[in-house]
Amino acid sequence: MVKGDINLVEEGESGATTAEKIEINKELLLKYRVHLGRNIKTKFSEEFIYATHPRGFYLIDLTKTIERLKIAAKFLNMYPHNEVLLFSGREYAFKALEMTSKILGYNVLYGRFLPGTLTNYMLKNHVDISLLFVIDHTYDRQAVDEAYKMKIPIVSFVDTNSNGTIIDLAIPGNNKGRSSIAALMWILSVFILRERGVLGEDEVIDVPIEEFME
Repeated sequence: MVKGDINLVEEGESGATTAEKIEINKELLLKYRVHLGRNIKTKFSEEFIYATHPRGFYLIDLTKTIERLKIAAKFLNMYPHNEVLLFSGREYAFKALEMTSKILGYNVLYGRFLPGTLTNYMLKNHVDISLLFVIDHTYDRQAVDEAYKMKIPIVSFVDTNSNGTIIDLAIPGNNKGRSSIAALMWILSVFILRERGVLGEDEVIDVPIEEFME
């Protein structure tokens, strides 16, 4: 990825196709419903919850979401681009993964995760990676189990009903809503490009979050 591959837009300024102010903050995450958890919470997720909605579901602390996204960007940048695999079995996460892969140069798989993809070197579809990133470690259990077996680090978004005991880095956020997934992957892409030095500290990509949605 080189600077010529994307357009940069200063936070708070307008770009050629971006008409409104873009700042990565809690208000942006609220707009895309990243804070909406489930009506179930686990002991693991308690530290990421700040309140309970009157309708009974739990609300995610977006300050911690942004903090973990920044940590994840640093962590992912420790690995070569071609050794990172993005995966999700959720159909409405496919576009977000495709866009992130295109921007960052990561490998991407989606749909059914064929058994042996990470563990059986004899299979035609085998993928040799150093890090696995999934949208939902519970839903994407086959991929997670294989990565864990191979001692491959795992990064995943976690909701309030998640039990992330085998996850190396958990990012709290609504990992079931299409708008939330799109926003989370868009922000992560921006933070990673900032870490790489492709984007300045106050720059974002001139691609709307909506382009990350199915």
